[in-house]
Amino acid sequence: MAEKILFIIFGVLAIGGALMTITRKNVIHGLIALVFTFINVAMIYLVTQAYFLAVAQILVYAGAILVLFTFVIMFLDLREFREMEQFYPWQKYLVAILAPIALAEFIAVVVTASWIPTQQGITPEMLAEIGGNTWGVGVSLFENMLLPFEVASLILVAAMVGAVIMARKETTPNVALRAWAPADGPQPGQLEQEV
Repeated sequence: MAEKILFIIFGVLAIGGALMTITRKNVIHGLIALVFTFINVAMIYLVTQAYFLAVAQILVYAGAILVLFTFVIMFLDLREFREMEQFYPWQKYLVAILAPIALAEFIAVVVTASWIPTQQGITPEMLAEIGGNTWGVGVSLFENMLLPFEVASLILVAAMVGAVIMARKETTPNVALRAWAPADGPQPGQLEQEV
């Protein structure tokens, strides 16, 4: 009974943190709310006795991924990005079409899902037979779910390339140097003034 209560508490806190992440105007506040969400998800893993996933959640998401987000946000000039003219004004119309479709898909999955646990669920005895929780996660990830795992890695690479392209600065100088005539050579003092 205590596990169910803790599961509900951490679930509500994780949903609250996720809502705070997407509703904050200040990006740093959103990042702090995202850390809060990741920690609550790790606590849900602990309550459900998925210890490996809890540690991976803290190390990978609350640690490495969040540090990456922080560096990208600090590297980009978000004030300048907000003031830039948006090149694709049709995006808001595309979102107005795709958002209800995604919501309808989510509702269809929730309505048609079976919320009754199956009789052939994974038991601690089954986990002990296959070598433990970590071994089961590895087998499931790299045998049964290999294609989604690779697709997720490609999406992360595309996101990093996009961040690098957005952060790239122009290196062309804005100052034109004086052109010298062949007979009129520059003097050393004039060269220092030019540079």
